[in-house]
Amino acid sequence: MVEQTYMKLQDKVNRPTLSKEKVNRDNKQFKHIVDQYQRWCQNGENRETLEEDIIDCLFEYDHDGYHLAEFLKEKVYLEPDSELVDILDQMYFVKDSLTKEILDQWIKENFLEIPSDVVGKKVNAKQNLKKYENYYINSINPEMYQVTINEKFDKKGGWVINFENVTFVE
Repeated sequence: MVEQTYMKLQDKVNRPTLSKEKVNRDNKQFKHIVDQYQRWCQNGENRETLEEDIIDCLFEYDHDGYHLAEFLKEKVYLEPDSELVDILDQMYFVKDSLTKEILDQWIKENFLEIPSDVVGKKVNAKQNLKKYENYYINSINPEMYQVTINEKFDKKGGWVINFENVTFVE
């Protein structure tokens, strides 16, 4: 018999972040870019090795195709060309897809839901190093578990904040 653990309401909800260990190699976008990279290489290299090259590119600070081609040139000693740059220019979309996949799974596993009646409520929020006091929620994004806040009650747009970083002001 397996013991089931329950999340308490006061437990901190930790948003997952993409890491090299969490990369889903079966993700459609990831497979597509590895397939293109493998066709470009044409050297019979092991697919796992090519996947590792792409994973390393995912965690570079700049997702520009030229930067990533130069990164691979230094890392694996290949001679990049414009075709490789075009392939690597897709890296931002691959990382976005992998991140969204992790967030979707996290939201489902933790039964996270933003009630629709929070729109218009006054909140304080802290995200990264920035603090927001006495702002209003003007929209919600349930797929990303985020809200948009603004200083003015009736204004649209504003700062996108992770919902777990919001506290309601009475």
